[in-house]
Amino acid sequence: MIKVVEFIRSRQIDSYQKLRVLIFFYDHADSSWSSRQIATRLYLGEGSFLEEIIADLQAAGLLNCSAQRCRLGDEVEINADLEHLIKTCENPLARQGVLNGLNRRSVVSGR
Repeated sequence: MIKVVEFIRSRQIDSYQKLRVLIFFYDHADSSWSSRQIATRLYLGEGSFLEEIIADLQAAGLLNCSAQRCRLGDEVEINADLEHLIKTCENPLARQGVLNGLNRRSVVSGR
């Protein structure tokens, strides 16, 4: 679990929505997506909030974006850490621990 926490901190995954978008890209790693497509698939309203999430994930090195389309980055080390995060979130108790940690960080950061 420590590795997951470090990954979340180092990549500034500070909200449930950001984690949800990241998992979406992981689940669809072979495709690129526009923000409109992501908003439709994840039922996240379009607009500045989703654009901010995408920009944050891109700045953290998790997404590659060009021509209004994004896809999951392809760095081996990042993908191994992301895979570990995803597997951790498959366990309901571990997932709740991750979400509780995100909630605490969201309250502190004001998100």
